[in-house]
Amino acid sequence: MGRYENIVVINPDCTKEEEEDLMKRITANIEKNGATIVKIDDWAVRKLAYPIKKKDKGHYFFFLLEMAEESVASLNKFYRTVDLILRHMFVAVTESKKGPEKVPEQVVFDELEGEPA
Repeated sequence: MGRYENIVVINPDCTKEEEEDLMKRITANIEKNGATIVKIDDWAVRKLAYPIKKKDKGHYFFFLLEMAEESVASLNKFYRTVDLILRHMFVAVTESKKGPEKVPEQVVFDELEGEPA
């Protein structure tokens, strides 16, 4: 099982009840496909880079999931059938082989020559 980030952008004009119902449907479908939800974040309504379905804003939701690769295709099909979803995207999260970069404890700047301003 791999780790995936999933961003879903929904229509900002939907009611609170429609939004709650949609989130229940999304989480139920994720779990039905054998995925585990690690984290859900509501990123609120944001301006889109370009209009989608005549909307210039979208309500963003972020999901961190653990699931098999085959589940991605099934969830893609589900997302395409829901009219309230404007866009969605999956990104596979890979572990870095290098490890974290070392941050210098102290940065030393060379003194500038000349008179202070």
